[in-house]
Amino acid sequence: MHYARRRSSSMRWFSTGAVTLCAGLVMGCQGMVSPSGVGTGTGGSGAGGAGSPSSCGTADARLVVAPQRVMLLTKAQIINTVRYLIDDKEANDLLASGMFSITSNLEKHFPPADGEEQSINETSILPLTNLAEHVSKYVTANFAAVTKCATATDACATAYLNALAVKAYRRALKADEQTRFSTLYTTLKSQMVNGYAVTTTIQEATGYAVWGLMMSPQLTWRWEIGSQVSTAPAGVYLTDDELASQLSFFLTDQPPDDMVLASAKAGMLRTNLPSHVTRILQSPVGKAWMRNVMELYFLLNQLPASPVDPGKFPVDSGLLASMQTEGQMFLDSVLWGPDLKQLLLSRTTFVNTRLAETVYKVPAPTGATLDNFVKLELPADQRSGIVTNPAFLTARSHSDGQNLISRAKTIKPAFVCLIPPAPNLDVLGGAIAEAAGNFSKQTGQEQAKARADNVVCGTCHALFDSYGLPLEYYDAIARYRTTYDYLDNRAIDGTTTLPKEVGGATVKNAVELAKALSDSPAFTTCLAKSMLQYAMTELSAFVELPVPGGPPGCAAADVVAKYDSGPNKTFTGLLTAVTQSPAFVIRKPAQ
Repeated sequence: MHYARRRSSSMRWFSTGAVTLCAGLVMGCQGMVSPSGVGTGTGGSGAGGAGSPSSCGTADARLVVAPQRVMLLTKAQIINTVRYLIDDKEANDLLASGMFSITSNLEKHFPPADGEEQSINETSILPLTNLAEHVSKYVTANFAAVTKCATATDACATAYLNALAVKAYRRALKADEQTRFSTLYTTLKSQMVNGYAVTTTIQEATGYAVWGLMMSPQLTWRWEIGSQVSTAPAGVYLTDDELASQLSFFLTDQPPDDMVLASAKAGMLRTNLPSHVTRILQSPVGKAWMRNVMELYFLLNQLPASPVDPGKFPVDSGLLASMQTEGQMFLDSVLWGPDLKQLLLSRTTFVNTRLAETVYKVPAPTGATLDNFVKLELPADQRSGIVTNPAFLTARSHSDGQNLISRAKTIKPAFVCLIPPAPNLDVLGGAIAEAAGNFSKQTGQEQAKARADNVVCGTCHALFDSYGLPLEYYDAIARYRTTYDYLDNRAIDGTTTLPKEVGGATVKNAVELAKALSDSPAFTTCLAKSMLQYAMTELSAFVELPVPGGPPGCAAADVVAKYDSGPNKTFTGLLTAVTQSPAFVIRKPAQ
């Protein structure tokens, strides 16, 4: 049996500040690493894209990633379970109380569950106990509204509790569980304690029973043990009940709804997965959660902490909040559209008056106000998808506006899933400080050339600087520009030759960069690998990146193959391909 332990994330992609400036030969520069922490060879010597799925074969053991395991729900998932079992008011009250603290959106990273506590001990049990007590008291005080019992009777209370237990366990109760839970309510109504008869009201007994339910292992842990043996590839299929939780927490971060539970009870969930994926991703909760996942993926959640200097740029919390809303609305528009590539190619955005006037420098469209955002089509020669989105660019900006490296090191992992190694500051600290001091006097092209000509810096920076040069057309708050105002209005030149991993094309600006990324197989491969890694919950169950001439990345390559052969080249189509992969439905047998 494997009790999964979430570890500190190697998916925290991007360092900021001076440490990004020069990796150098002192580090060896043996290549990039994928966000799973797995080495990927030369970091871009191939043509990009997935390794051939046929090289793995349908029986390859590497198609299965995660072991049989039991995983503690995250704090957010437990709050969502309260929302699902009880109501929105109680869930919101728990959040407001702070007794069961949830990681703030600003502090989250991708994948969302990484870094969460994965054990119950003397410290972590107290918040859970307090939460259960709070829910218990709420049910007691609001018995009629919560239970829908017009009259408080034992029959109505037990019927409510039995139905609640099925939803809490995320499966039908076994006979002994049913007996034990029914006996709990009866005992709570009347029992002898230290020789004294103790009785409670129906409302109190119901509340206490809910307290016990909230503390039960069946609610607080996810079970992935399986039953049916798979031979090709080898492993154990998740049961339909286990798959119900796997699917629902993947797509909504919440317990399975009634339709998923019914399909699991009928033994039909595995065969009906695609229809449930489509249905869930058409729901508000599914759309909202997966958009939040992609906000974390692209680091848009870190925008409020942007270090851009307000003394140099017209930025404040209000502008950052406007950018964040725009970024969310942009993702909502492209993730559920007809083509996944619109993530990189769309010129549609949503602006309020402040964004229109301050960032895009256009008259506010009709209907736009400070609080109302209106659709706007952006110039085809200036904007293209997420790579030119103000939230995406500003979240990775530096205080002084020298953003070439930080943005380059954002593009590389987000769209290619390769991360440059960190520099050795003990050895390179002085050289980095000296180089940084010159940047305010150099164009982007001059900076890149200086690093390329430096034997210490050039080897590593050659792997990613080219991704940042086309983004020089955008200042620290993503305003489009053609000259450097701090360099006597010298012209910006974003021309660069991209690494071979995305085709090696020469591009002149961010629009051409976005097109090259969207045309590269590396784009689909990277998103497939990342979404499957998220579905695996644990980074210890890492998903290898397919690299031509390197690791085959069987599990991710299989997702790519299913996506490519599927009918829909959409985000929903990609997530459907994830759920159809052996990695999603099969677990390695415990050793």
